[in-house]
Amino acid sequence: MAKNVLKAWLVDNTVTTDDKTDKIFQLETTCSIDKEIILDRMVAKNPGVRRETMALGIELMEEVVAEALMNGESVNTGLFRGVAKQNAWDAATNSIYVSLTQGKALREAIKDTRVDVLGERPTKFYIGSGQDATTRAVDFSATAGRNFTLFGKNLTVAGTDPSVGVTLTSAATGTVIKIDNDMIVLNEPSRLIILLPASLEDGEYMLTVTTQYRGGGGALLKTPRSTSHTIYIGEAPEAGGSTKKSDGSDGNLEENPLG
Repeated sequence: MAKNVLKAWLVDNTVTTDDKTDKIFQLETTCSIDKEIILDRMVAKNPGVRRETMALGIELMEEVVAEALMNGESVNTGLFRGVAKQNAWDAATNSIYVSLTQGKALREAIKDTRVDVLGERPTKFYIGSGQDATTRAVDFSATAGRNFTLFGKNLTVAGTDPSVGVTLTSAATGTVIKIDNDMIVLNEPSRLIILLPASLEDGEYMLTVTTQYRGGGGALLKTPRSTSHTIYIGEAPEAGGSTKKSDGSDGNLEENPLG
């Protein structure tokens, strides 16, 4: 038989609004206890330890937990919640969590806490690999007038800044050719398919994707960012190409699961 007993109400699950029959369990709070009652119960369980010693232990724990929280460490907390099936508690599918509300010690620690804003969290953005539609080559060689697929992270071309789009810069002449929007066949975060101009001469080009796409469904970036990779119209040299980010550093410094 269980040592502890919790009482819970069945309430509507506000997360699943499309399912009117979906319920969760909500705790029925029986009473509130403070530190003195906790100490009373601790002494009752172990009368061999002085109450003052136990009180000191609680104070030290509060101080350590407060410092941990205010330095970004996680203390496991949550909310008593479980999806109800057949209006009964099922230990196999339901679980109990405890939510802690900040007390005096934590409020004092909050007052003595500085928040350093690191700026917007950087999102992975790179070209990982490419494939020519004609030859199926994956060495960044491409065929003029044919589709070329780029695989990577957050490559979706989006935004109104004039720089947004896909460009090809000739290594031989420095000429910059911008791909028309209607030549972007597929525009997805992990896959970008472009139709290369038929007029491209064989040789080396720097293909650059510039976008304001943030990733993760967020708002567009205020400032566009770019990532680039060398491609070859015709055969690629054995050494292969290189990747560059908008800051000019080596793109391979970013984690790239595509190699």
